[in-house]
Amino acid sequence: MDREKVASKIHWKKIIWLVSIINPLMTLPQLIQIWQTQQTAGLSLIFLSILLFVQAGFSLHGFFTRDRFIMFSNGLAATMTLITMSSAIYFRSVN
Repeated sequence: MDREKVASKIHWKKIIWLVSIINPLMTLPQLIQIWQTQQTAGLSLIFLSILLFVQAGFSLHGFFTRDRFIMFSNGLAATMTLITMSSAIYFRSVN
């Protein structure tokens, strides 16, 4: 069985569509917690920087390969990560 048949059998387009929705929401719980508690202890800006780099890289990959799901999903995810990082830096400077 070739990969196209496997993708069809497991409904890969639906799976990747779901992943594309979940991806930008991945950092939302962290962002909500930061804003509710104003605590950033245990939050690694190095990890978030690497995550931002990976998400931006995949967003650019989506742009260059004309894959809208990858481009928009990772672009939104990178935006959420950037907002989370900015919030953490803000609350670390205020407290």
